[in-house]
Amino acid sequence: MTKNEINEVFDIPLTTLYDWEKEEHGKHKLYKLLSNTDKEVANKTINKKKETHRIFHILNKNITQDHRYSSEEIKRAFSKKDYSLATPREKVIYSRFFKECDVEDLIDLEKTFHVSKRNIKLIYKDIPERAFTGVSKVWDKRFRISSKENRDNGVSISVKKYSTEFAKKFLEQTNTSALSNV
Repeated sequence: MTKNEINEVFDIPLTTLYDWEKEEHGKHKLYKLLSNTDKEVANKTINKKKETHRIFHILNKNITQDHRYSSEEIKRAFSKKDYSLATPREKVIYSRFFKECDVEDLIDLEKTFHVSKRNIKLIYKDIPERAFTGVSKVWDKRFRISSKENRDNGVSISVKKYSTEFAKKFLEQTNTSALSNV
């Protein structure tokens, strides 16, 4: 590419390119690479869309080829505004996404599938996976949901609390049945 083409494709000022052209400059190797690259190849590389997404990998992990989620199915699932309107298959999408993805994946989901962050937040508020501390710790913070809101909605953040209550009930039942056998 010529200096003008490099300027056009990469928006690098011509004065900067003249500086980089000097062999003693630190970016001389970069200048040589750019000047020996074809303009069409550079444009194709810059404008190339992402072919594989981490979201597809996560959602389709351990699923047979016949049952994999398509991009249309994922977009339709996250375009809904209410968790209760989702099909069982879509609920699995939500569950996997919120358990295994992170905030960067949320941004990727928005850009790739053109879905609203507000719709995703509305779905997230109703999912049962919010009871898991690993899920709620990441996503409540991301969606700015306070712990007071969690209590008002009846969502407990602590799974340990549930396991402790279950253990107490189990021990009480065991002790009562042991005493009745005596």
